[in-house]
Amino acid sequence: MNQLDIPLEISLRQETTQRLLLDLYDDQDWQGLLAAAEILNQAWNQQAAISRWLAREAADNLGEAWQASRGQRHEHDGSGC
Repeated sequence: MNQLDIPLEISLRQETTQRLLLDLYDDQDWQGLLAAAEILNQAWNQQAAISRWLAREAADNLGEAWQASRGQRHEHDGSGC
């Protein structure tokens, strides 16, 4: 299994967002903080949907590849089942 590596770009983006949120909080900019929270909530839900879709696609592709390999083995051994 591949290890999950977080690219530097993602880490920097996370740090930038964290600083933005802390600045909004320190400035007591509640409207700005709410707007940022709404954007982050939407982005998180989109990413969750994309991750689920990608996992489903990968599983479907693996299943199809496995079925195809089984079919090829049966053709080669003459069993037909």
